[in-house]
Amino acid sequence: MVFQRISFTYLGLCLFLTFCLSGCGLVGKQPSATLPENLPSFWQEKAEVADLPITTGLLDLIGRDESLCQLVREALENNPDLKATALRLQAEGYLLSEPRSQMLPKIDAGFAVRRNNQESNYETYETETATTYKPSASISWELDLWGRLADQYQGAKSAYAAKEQDYLQARDALAARVIQGWVKQLAARRAVAIEEERLQVLTRIEEILIQRYRDGIGTLDDYSTAASRTQIAKADLSLQRTELIQSVRALEIVLGRYPEGKLSSDLDWPELSLPQVNAPTSVLAQRPDIRAGLARVDAARNQARGADKARLPSTTLSGEVFRSGSTLSDIGSATTYWGLLGSLFQPIFEGGKLRDEARAQHSEADATVQDLRVIVLRALSEVENTLTLERELAVQAAALKIAEEESKKSSLYFTDRYRQGLDNIQSLLIAREQEISTRIRLNQAQADRLSNRIDLAIALGVPVTAPEKEQQPTALHN
Repeated sequence: MVFQRISFTYLGLCLFLTFCLSGCGLVGKQPSATLPENLPSFWQEKAEVADLPITTGLLDLIGRDESLCQLVREALENNPDLKATALRLQAEGYLLSEPRSQMLPKIDAGFAVRRNNQESNYETYETETATTYKPSASISWELDLWGRLADQYQGAKSAYAAKEQDYLQARDALAARVIQGWVKQLAARRAVAIEEERLQVLTRIEEILIQRYRDGIGTLDDYSTAASRTQIAKADLSLQRTELIQSVRALEIVLGRYPEGKLSSDLDWPELSLPQVNAPTSVLAQRPDIRAGLARVDAARNQARGADKARLPSTTLSGEVFRSGSTLSDIGSATTYWGLLGSLFQPIFEGGKLRDEARAQHSEADATVQDLRVIVLRALSEVENTLTLERELAVQAAALKIAEEESKKSSLYFTDRYRQGLDNIQSLLIAREQEISTRIRLNQAQADRLSNRIDLAIALGVPVTAPEKEQQPTALHN
């Protein structure tokens, strides 16, 4: 019997040491997630370096347009979506105290009042009703031998860091939406001006033709053709005005204003410089979505390590101090009782629950790595696409600028020929329509190019302002 007890004790000790030694391999600092190693060293799309000034923030691209910069600041301050995101991020920061508190001792105080009729009177040997007052204080502390609680805390911190980057990405995207919304409403405003000019010209031609018809030197067919073009111009003008009002209201919503549709501006394009195009590695390192993806990989890996360590022995210390008295005045002179307990807990069999939970966490960690790869590929594609579009829009704008100049010459040419009776009204109207159409296309190409430059800045990870000026919601955590 004694031999069996010794063997059982020896077996238990060996089993405990085996788990301890297996846990030693899980103790250590978790390396941080990194970008994939097979990143390209340069972009396939070439950028004209001479045309790319160094910029530290998105507002630097529009630094000469103070009114537009002020609108961006207004949106960052008043946009309700961004405010809600900031408040949720702040709430997440407060909740970081929960995993951190698991690593610290827990101290509780209590006061209990007990009343029963089970107390014995030693003089009369009868039971009687008695009241007992018991103030107490207790403490419990799980010793984090293997760093399981530390891994869970680090995982929570990394998850919070990812949400911080999500917030910064939302700020950058909001600033971009303001600038692009401004460009869109400006393009619509310029299109309205072009259509108004077109309507004025066609109306004037219609008036001349009706007078020529009345004078007997024109035909009703010429007048009908001009009148038809005038009505079409009125419809097009109405369509452009509707688009202008809608674009203005959309911008007012982004700014956090009531959508009155009355935001005013001039007709001059803002000066938007091109952002600096760095190497792919540098670009990815400064993009908030990439940094958020890296933080999520770190969070998932720490959670997986914590799940692995959940199968290792855990040690808990607990204690209680209390006094007891039949009246409140007796508590001060009552004897102080205390107790201290140390416990060791080792999971043995739970039907594979802890093992499968650890496997699930590792699978989730592997999934976040693949998610990061998707984000990296999308980021690379965004930069390449915007660089391509910048080049092609430059070609389109240059070609349409020449076409606009030539269409003006053609319009003047056919106007003179019509006045001299050398050509009919159809040729003049076609020339005018071509001039207006070319101007509208040029206007849209210029707007698309400005909007694409903002997309390029976001794709390159250019923040709203310089990094030292960034403001993030603060949370109470260490």
